[in-house]
Amino acid sequence: MTTVSFATYSNHSATLTRRERVIVALAAQGMSNRDIAERLFISIRTVENHLQRSYYKLGVHSRHELGDAAARVRAAV
Repeated sequence: MTTVSFATYSNHSATLTRRERVIVALAAQGMSNRDIAERLFISIRTVENHLQRSYYKLGVHSRHELGDAAARVRAAV
């Protein structure tokens, strides 16, 4: 599984998994958890879990803050 380090972007020394990067990107585009779940053939709860872990890893607190975080994710890949 490919991971990207984001230690320089947040207070947390962490990495996002490939799936977390995909979900963060889709959420940052404005897709709802339900839409993301349907697109990726996973449960809504799984999307919520991935987002919660991603928020922590990226040092953000809400979906609103994901835009900048998603840009950093794309730049690091």
